[in-house]
Amino acid sequence: MLRRRLLIAGLAVFLLFDVALVSFALTASKPSANAGTAVGPVETTTPTAEPAATEQPVVEPVEPTAIESSTPSRILTALDASTLWRATTGDCPAATANPELSTDAGETWTALDASADTDSSSILSITISSESEASMVTLTAADCAPQRVTTFVAGAQWQEYPDRVGTNWYVDPADRATVHGPTGTFPAPCTSVVALAPRTDTTAAVLCSDGTLFRTDDGAATFGSGVALPGAANLTVSDDGYIIVATDRAGCAGAQLLATPEELDGVLTPSGCRETEVTPGDLAVASADGFVWLWAGDEMSKSSDGGTTWQ
Repeated sequence: MLRRRLLIAGLAVFLLFDVALVSFALTASKPSANAGTAVGPVETTTPTAEPAATEQPVVEPVEPTAIESSTPSRILTALDASTLWRATTGDCPAATANPELSTDAGETWTALDASADTDSSSILSITISSESEASMVTLTAADCAPQRVTTFVAGAQWQEYPDRVGTNWYVDPADRATVHGPTGTFPAPCTSVVALAPRTDTTAAVLCSDGTLFRTDDGAATFGSGVALPGAANLTVSDDGYIIVATDRAGCAGAQLLATPEELDGVLTPSGCRETEVTPGDLAVASADGFVWLWAGDEMSKSSDGGTTWQ
């Protein structure tokens, strides 16, 4: 009996020992509170590719288009409130010299022919000395050289005076980079002069193809600073300076008139607007005795207040 009890007691001790071992094994398999945190699965995000930089086209700066002034095809000159001369001109030798005279302030015109008595082609300028006397600088049909022709009988007859052309103001179309005055030929203040308005033997204004106005008081030997006037089409002398006619000006749907004194640095002042259909190369303006005449299209208009009102 004793042996049996010892066996039972030994078996019980064995079972208790075995349970203890199993318990220890289970406990060792759990992480302790001080152990490093187990790293679970890392949430990954598929990297989004940066959008490729779109190559923008290189835009070169564009220079603003300049408004070029064309050479006027019309000439208009006034002696006083009633006597005016006008003419159209063109390329030599195709053009003929056919000026017109008005003795009633531009209401009616008499067509004349200077080519019949002289070898005249293109008309460059008209100068009026009296009701019956007028002179023109023209190009000869033979070789397109400048010459002077004069009438003493209101255009009924014309005479060539080639030796006198040197005393006149003119710009030869063959070389618009020079200006000829009574004291000689000098470089122009620009590469192309399109219009010229002389006041005396030493004072004059020129209009360049880029619309810039220059004035001289020493016969074209030197010029003052230029005044930019985009759209300028033609010019003439006035009682105390010059009048310029321009197109494409803000606030004027037609021909804009601007006045300026003869001083080399005188400013331009808008003086009037003629609202009418205009073609820049076909504009001409004249002034005398407080009147201004504008030749635009088929109309000859007159103003006694600087261009504020027209008739």
